[in-house]
Amino acid sequence: MNLSFLRLRNFRNYSDLTCRFSSQGIHVLHGKNAQGKTNLIEAIYYLSHLRSFRTQNQAQMITHGQNFFHMDARIETMRRKEDLKVILMPEKKHLYRWNEPVKKYSDFIGILNAVLFCPDDLMLFQQSPKMRRRFIDMELIKLSRVYTFTLNRYQKLLRQRNAILKNDRFDPILLQTLTNQMIKDQVVILSQREQYLKELMEKTQKFYHFFSKEKEDIDAKYITFVPMDENLEDSIRQAYQKHEKRDRLTHQTQVGIHKDDIDFHMNGISIKDIASQGQKRSLVLSMKLALCQIIYEKQKEYPVLLLDDVFSELDVSRSRQLISILPESMQVFISSTDKLDRSLFQNKDVRYYEIIQGHCKEESR
Repeated sequence: MNLSFLRLRNFRNYSDLTCRFSSQGIHVLHGKNAQGKTNLIEAIYYLSHLRSFRTQNQAQMITHGQNFFHMDARIETMRRKEDLKVILMPEKKHLYRWNEPVKKYSDFIGILNAVLFCPDDLMLFQQSPKMRRRFIDMELIKLSRVYTFTLNRYQKLLRQRNAILKNDRFDPILLQTLTNQMIKDQVVILSQREQYLKELMEKTQKFYHFFSKEKEDIDAKYITFVPMDENLEDSIRQAYQKHEKRDRLTHQTQVGIHKDDIDFHMNGISIKDIASQGQKRSLVLSMKLALCQIIYEKQKEYPVLLLDDVFSELDVSRSRQLISILPESMQVFISSTDKLDRSLFQNKDVRYYEIIQGHCKEESR
């Protein structure tokens, strides 16, 4: 999978930008601070996820003084070429595939499958459980339509159940109907989350050894409210029965997958208690590479890899290790304040783009 064409209008500091990219190889976006390197990475990420990794207020991505931004992109895979378009206005978002309107976000997310590493990813281990759940959900949504549908339905049912609990005219039959469907949905969600996490960490362990001279044992435990065994559905049902009185007193659903967490471990000890910043960086990079491998195995092609400011904190040895294990057929975008010496990339295909004040110029090879 690759991004061959991108046009941005009124996006951040890009008033009107058109870029064409090769189908494979490494694309280095270099320039001084505040020129627009990360903005370009953000735009590609947004086309994949329909959200920013920098802000929850999407209006902030619209150029100051304008009332919309417009993205056009061409995606190429082994099977097809596809044109995507996003128009964001403060009050509405318009999505298009082949110039035809797309009504559901789930029919758009993941068409361009992009995996991002950015400096803020190192906060994954200190952030709230919600962010670690999102870390899993964002990728499973792109990999499994069943997961996407089930998670969306569960979240809708949860809102309805909480509304009933807040209502003075309590309807126990409706409450039980919603609870029964939530139980079945959680069996699907829990099973997929645990399986995905297991596969991710098995591959992460292998990639981590490329970055670390030590032989740390890397693992993660999925933390939920019931035992993950063959009695999963019965255990969930019993948990809801046990907490129903408390739910009615607090007017909130007290148990469920919306409160789950992930505990990452190094040598059996929680990462947040033991790991250095360098170890965390190596671990997150390893997880992103592991994710790329999972996507390749399931979809038979690599995602686009986005590396925002990854080399500023990596020594030369780890930088070379990272470059050496990037698959030849994967399209990679790297942002850097330095041009990055061509020798770092060894024999790989690398192209340079200078970013200056919202302009992107490909340099001659």
